[in-house]
Formats: sequence, C-alpha cells, structure tokens
Amino acid sequence: MLLDVLRDGLTEANHSHRFNGTLDDPLTAAQVAELERTDFDASGYDPVFCSPLLRAEQTARCLGVSTWRPEPRLAERNLGVFEGLTAHECRRRYPEDFAAFEVFDAKFRIPGGESRAEHVARVRDWLRDARRFERVLAVTHGGTVDFLYRMGTGQPMHGGSGIFGSDNAALSTFEVSGAAVKLLAFNQRLASAVG
Repeated sequence: MLLDVLRDGLTEANHSHRFNGTLDDPLTAAQVAELERTDFDASGYDPVFCSPLLRAEQTARCLGVSTWRPEPRLAERNLGVFEGLTAHECRRRYPEDFAAFEVFDAKFRIPGGESRAEHVARVRDWLRDARRFERVLAVTHGGTVDFLYRMGTGQPMHGGSGIFGSDNAALSTFEVSGAAVKLLAFNQRLASAVG
C-alpha cells in the first residue's frame, strides 16, 4: 500500500502554541484561503480516511475532497487537562504531569486523557485495516504522523526530545507492506507535493 498522510491545516491553537488535542479547533482564515487555492487531486486514492475532528475535515473540504471515510482511530491524542493550554501554562498548573508528558513515555496517561501507548494502538489498529487498499490518503494530525514516521524510519516509538509531527498542511508518504512501514517522503508542502 502507498499511504499519503496529510496533517491538518493551521489552527488558532497551533498559531498560539496551545495544545488542541481533541478540541474542535477550526482552521485560521489564512489557512483556509491557502488550502482552497491548492490544486489537490484526491481522485487516485481508494479510499480517503479522515479524522472526525473539525480541523481535519475542514482541511479535506478546503482541498476539494468530496468524500471520505470518517476514522476515529486517526483522531489526535486526547491531551486531557493540557488541552487549550500552552506548554508554559501546563508546567505551571501541572508540573509533575507535564514533566512526565515531555519525556514521551509510552505508559504515562495524561489526567483526563490518554497515553502514547493507547494512541499508537489506535493508529496501528487502523493501519492493519487500511493496508488492504493500494493507495490511501489519511487526513490526520501531528501525533499520527509522528508514530508513522517512527515506524517508517526505525526510530524508537517513544522517548526522544521531540515529535516528528510534520508541519501543518504537509504531506508525508509511506510504503506499507504487511507489518513493515517505510518512509518515502516527509513534510512536503502541498504546493511542492502536488505540483
């Protein structure tokens, strides 16, 4: 399977460096205008999967994608008490929890949210189902891109000093064969990816 993964477009929360997680955070007006000007052809995909979060669906609509399969397993990680806050606010309000979150530990569950292990299990479960198709587009979020990047490059699934979430409205391409995932292209701006 050839898998193109498109991260959702820029939102106000992204712009102000706030964790949006499962919040229904709309795209910025500038991002909407940019996506609507992009020449994107989704006709070659069978099928298109889309996270049910507003920013992912809005990204697909702005690109002219007319039909997709809503896929809850592609939703961003539930960030619980961190949602809507900046990193600075999280450190101040939840110092111990945020310190545990920042080491990208598999098992740490954010209060009111989910762990990285729970999130990656959702992504792997979806990937097992999706690999029966030949060419797939997934409109999703930075957390999903991070896990696929790690799978596709042999990086450890957890830990490290940051995530490989790509830029907003950027496309990454993977080859999936059985359980093997290989990164083919990462973080391509749509203008250069589809031009």
